[in-house]
Amino acid sequence: MKHQRSGFTLLEIVIALTITALLAVNIAMVSRTSSEATRSGIFWTTINDEADLTLDRISLAVMSSRADNIYPVRIAPGHTPEISYSVSLGVEEGELIESPPESISYLETGTGGKIVWKESPGLEEERSVTWSNWVPQLHMGEIDNGGDDNDNQLIDERGLAFDMVDDRVNIHLTISRIDHNGELVPTARNITVTCRN
Repeated sequence: MKHQRSGFTLLEIVIALTITALLAVNIAMVSRTSSEATRSGIFWTTINDEADLTLDRISLAVMSSRADNIYPVRIAPGHTPEISYSVSLGVEEGELIESPPESISYLETGTGGKIVWKESPGLEEERSVTWSNWVPQLHMGEIDNGGDDNDNQLIDERGLAFDMVDDRVNIHLTISRIDHNGELVPTARNITVTCRN
């Protein structure tokens, strides 16, 4: 009669613990990678949404104005970080009705700049709204050196820059935010809009 063995040998226990440890390490690595990917995805969604929303606001405002009512007018390589305009509201008794003057401008802050829309700028009834607080001093790829570093025909343009060709306004926008690794990450948008009125 053979004697039946009960329990595990030391070797079997070591092998089982090693396999369990390897599985736990792999699960932790997958979990960490997944968390980082999620954070990165949320970051990129946030910065891209900020850029798109800000550019949409600027574009809609510019499209609603008349090209001959936008100033100052700059033609590339000239540009301006601010424009003023009036929105055409319609015609009443044969007369064109326009909104009070409005402006969109890049304003320097301690850490970069912001985009501010104003109605009746400089007047007592002035209203203003900040459209973005995450605008760097210079457009993405640009260095303050008197040259066109990002090959867009503009020299040393700010994080918000306007230039015009006929009744079209070119809008250049960069939004920059600090990611979860502490690095400053920019995203840029460029669009050409035609004034409708």
